[in-house]
Amino acid sequence: MMKENFSLEKAMHRVNAILQHPTYQTWIIAINEAERGRDFCRHGLEHALDVARIAYALWLDAGGNPVAKDIVYAAALLHDVGRWQQYAEGGLDHAEAGAKLAEPLLLEVGYHPQVTAEIVKAIRLHSRGGGEGLSAVLYRADKLSRPCFLCSSRAKCHWPQDKMNNSLLY
Repeated sequence: MMKENFSLEKAMHRVNAILQHPTYQTWIIAINEAERGRDFCRHGLEHALDVARIAYALWLDAGGNPVAKDIVYAAALLHDVGRWQQYAEGGLDHAEAGAKLAEPLLLEVGYHPQVTAEIVKAIRLHSRGGGEGLSAVLYRADKLSRPCFLCSSRAKCHWPQDKMNNSLLY
């Protein structure tokens, strides 16, 4: 992963700029609205924060540089932003839509174009499981964020039994 020269405080400032950005908030509100009647596996801010925290733990466990915290968090916070378009347009790949939405926002809040490209790639691949580094961490964190063992809608879930999270890892 490319390193940028900055302090962790400044870096997390960019993550907070994403969270406070009116466009990001509009996307989260649209996702929440679209999933209002959904029983399970919602994709709003709570899920994004769960994925961010798990992804960062996975990143550190794999020997990742702690300075990359903001990059891991940015990818996780943005990984499902394309969901609202998927719901509105049906059949659209939310990961691809999210990658397209995320790129200009990342640049606007101050990410270097090369880092932006890396985050966008991870968002694009997060539902396929392809890639390595940040892409692989984001994919795994997204799956681990689901407490299937406590889900009241488990019987209705489309995930195969062997993919359900039946224990807490992070």
